[in-house]
Amino acid sequence: MKEGPAKTVVQGAALCLASLTLALAGTAIPIAGVFFALLTPLPLILLGVRQGRGAALLGMLSVGASLALLLGRGGYMWIFSLEFGLTALVLAEAIRREWTPETSVAAGSVAVIGSSLLGLFILSRGGGGVMAYFSGQIDVALQEAMALYSKMGFTPEDSGAVSAATQQLQKFLLATAPGLFIAVALLTTSANYFLARTGLTRVSTPPGSDTGFAWKMPDALVWVFIASAALFLSGLPIVKQIGLNGLVVMMTLYFLQGLAIAAFWIRRLKLPAFVRVLGVVLLLLQPLLLLLLTGVGLFDIWFAFRRQTLPRPPGA
Repeated sequence: MKEGPAKTVVQGAALCLASLTLALAGTAIPIAGVFFALLTPLPLILLGVRQGRGAALLGMLSVGASLALLLGRGGYMWIFSLEFGLTALVLAEAIRREWTPETSVAAGSVAVIGSSLLGLFILSRGGGGVMAYFSGQIDVALQEAMALYSKMGFTPEDSGAVSAATQQLQKFLLATAPGLFIAVALLTTSANYFLARTGLTRVSTPPGSDTGFAWKMPDALVWVFIASAALFLSGLPIVKQIGLNGLVVMMTLYFLQGLAIAAFWIRRLKLPAFVRVLGVVLLLLQPLLLLLLTGVGLFDIWFAFRRQTLPRPPGA
């Protein structure tokens, strides 16, 4: 049944309000607000798929203007449009055209990276360049983190050791900035894409027909991983840094593949919702589980975990 104009307007307004709420949560809530901000494009993706490109573009401009008005900074409209709105438009178009998950995430990631670099260039004008601005933002983030720890009662006995550790962390973040930048773009894009596609599939198709978290890396990319590891182990300063950034990107891609394998077996074994939620919590709290999933994604090239059959009892 075709929806009426009033219902269409109400749904569009609700999705725009949801996107605005996520964006505001990202600016108001410490630490956890980052996760809310990363999902800001999700309602706009749903809007674009359901009501078309024009509605998505209008929604993007409306949310950006509202954000700028509420925060009192006109530049937020353009920052929002570049970093979140453009990504939402690209992913909505990818879903409408039924591109493969890998192509959709790649297109969305390119949009995120390109728009973010343009946004950094605009923000860094007159401030010594993109790297100087990025370094300054890292300093601010580390200072805010230390201030938050102080409010929580964290009082280090050796302030010199903490200062040295902070400097080492800053150097590491600057050295791995390109790889981390691409990794965050991949994770953000894939999260918004799969959540949007899952929500749309559950509404428009019968239960059980959703393909789930489908993701398959080309086997040839393992050579990029091997080459990155070789560069990292070379010991040469610049070459080692290139290899480290390559490993960050490749491990992110193989983590997504490992996550897809885990999702496949969860669906195959028909595990209850409680186990799924527990798995997500453990994934966020246990770094070793991240490495395990990355390893599973990498070795899927040789073992093809999603093609394995479950053992059957005798006589079954």
